[in-house]
This record gives sequence, C-alpha cells and structure tokens, in this order.
Amino acid sequence: MNEIVMMQAALFQVRAAITGIEDPFTRSQVQLASDVLANALAGAASELNAARVGEIEFALNDLAGAAGDLPAADAAAMASAFDMLRDDLASMKNAVALPQEVVTAIRELQKKLKTRKSAIERQTYVENAAAAPLPHPPEELSSEAIAIRDRLASAGYTTPALDLLIDDPASLRFHSINDIIDELDVVTASAAP
Repeated sequence: MNEIVMMQAALFQVRAAITGIEDPFTRSQVQLASDVLANALAGAASELNAARVGEIEFALNDLAGAAGDLPAADAAAMASAFDMLRDDLASMKNAVALPQEVVTAIRELQKKLKTRKSAIERQTYVENAAAAPLPHPPEELSSEAIAIRDRLASAGYTTPALDLLIDDPASLRFHSINDIIDELDVVTASAAP
C-alpha cells in the first residue's frame, strides 16, 4: 500500500531529526518510539488489515507523545513529518475500517451483554431474585458472537474474551461480560475511520 511507503519516508525524516536532539535520554526515548513505529509499519507492509493499522496508530501516538516533550526547535524539525504520518494513517484507517454492519452487530451484542450484566447486578441486591431467568442466555449470545468473531479475525483481530464466550457459553459471568464489552470497545475504537 502506498501509504506505508509514504509513512516510512516520513519516519525517515523524523529519525533524521532525532539525531539532532541534544539530551541523550530524551533522544533514546524518542528513538525507541520511532523503532516501535518502524516495526509496526514493517508488519503492515506484509499484511495490511484493521488490527495492523491500529498498531500503527498506537505507535504513532506514542512517538508523538515522546516528541511532545522536546524543545520547540526539535519539535519543529519534526512537525511536517508528523503531519504526513497522520494524514497517511487517516487514509489507511479509511481503507481498512470495519464495515458498518460489523460495528452495528458489535454494538447490538454489547447492548445485550450490558442488559444481562445489569440483570445479574440487580439479582445481587434483590431478595429471591435468583429465581427469575436472566435475559439473553449465554448460548444465544454465543451464537451471535460467532459471526462477529469471524469478521474480526478476517480483519486481523484476536478476541480472547469473545472466544471464551463462543467456546464455553456456560462460563459467562459478570466479570467476563465486562471483559467482552471492553475488548469489543477497543476493537471498534481502533477500527473506526
């Protein structure tokens, strides 16, 4: 993908500017962050998907944070390269964003999980509430999760919490519901354009 090549060229400019940083500790921190971004870009060059773009975004944010502590002159030397990096990242995110129907399916599953979680929570405070059945049985949630997991896997995501629901629906508990919701939040945040 052309954006990877452009980002590697912009990163080369950032690395050239890093050599001019006087403070050795700061220079080493910014260099380390640039190495992480270089590795993320190399991984995406071999296989570009939403998960890889999320890794690039994380690494770029880390590098920008490290560069944010630089003196104004050093930061200015990198400013145009950072603009190019961000523009190319935005273009890649648009190219590999999850389809809206996948995001909608994720949000629907999360809504059902939250409803079940709230019902479990209420049962702990209400006397004799355990007799009432909980909404959205784990088997129902598991069957919905299969299609979501498959789509996320094709986009490069691993989903251990969701996998546990699919592989062992009976293990679904209050805390595992939170894990699934959080895992899916991370995926949708990283895969949004």
